[in-house]
Amino acid sequence: MMKDALTTRSLKENGVPKDSDEIWAVGSIDEANAIIGVAKVHSSGRTREILASIQKKMFYLGAEISSGKRMIHEGDVEDLLALIHELRQETPLPGSFIVLEQDVTTAYLSIARAAVRRAERWVVRLGREGKVGESAVEWINKLSYLLYLLILSELDGNYEPVKFEE
Repeated sequence: MMKDALTTRSLKENGVPKDSDEIWAVGSIDEANAIIGVAKVHSSGRTREILASIQKKMFYLGAEISSGKRMIHEGDVEDLLALIHELRQETPLPGSFIVLEQDVTTAYLSIARAAVRRAERWVVRLGREGKVGESAVEWINKLSYLLYLLILSELDGNYEPVKFEE
């Protein structure tokens, strides 16, 4: 098998195994970011603006993993938390489990949230190994909640509850 088929290059080194934790993490972040982009083009207004900003920050997260340099900082986490706080004040939380996917925008936001949660698991692993900073771990953790709140905001209180039969 050709060497190129088994390795790739990161921002800090050549010959990184394609199945390394770092490459899995970067790939998961890329996938999540692509889905965020699809959600963005199917949204409008404030949601679209937020997603555009998040997309750019996802590149910083991938660069942190790929370079080993801290690119996500405490201020980035604080900015995300402030946005979450704003949305929390404006968005009613459902009182039960709900079906999140009610239209194209909420469906893509839901897929993006699931992809972010998968990427988060890789970032957490790298965080435990000291390969990414605490801010990167916290930022991606809060991102999935932000996406959930964006879904609720898009639904504007029109929730479809899940009813469990006894």
